[in-house]
Amino acid sequence: MMNAHAKIKELIRKYLTRCIKLQFNMDVDLNNEYTLTENIVSKKTIIARTFSDNILSKPSLKLFLTSLITEINNERCSLEFMTVKMKSMPKSA
Repeated sequence: MMNAHAKIKELIRKYLTRCIKLQFNMDVDLNNEYTLTENIVSKKTIIARTFSDNILSKPSLKLFLTSLITEINNERCSLEFMTVKMKSMPKSA
């Protein structure tokens, strides 16, 4: 059984992957492209980008992914929002 941290990480991975699929119609392996860490000041869990050349070499993808991650980190895109959005996305994404 996954712990809460692992479930959050999996939800974020699925959400980002499906958003990329919908926007760019491409499958991107996001393993090692970001990590969950704790904000030193607020103590909240945030996503830290660790983009590889695979992401950095595609400016529009990098910008899109950076924007999604910023929305999540700034709590404009909650876990509940991601869950609901995932349910409304086409299954092919």
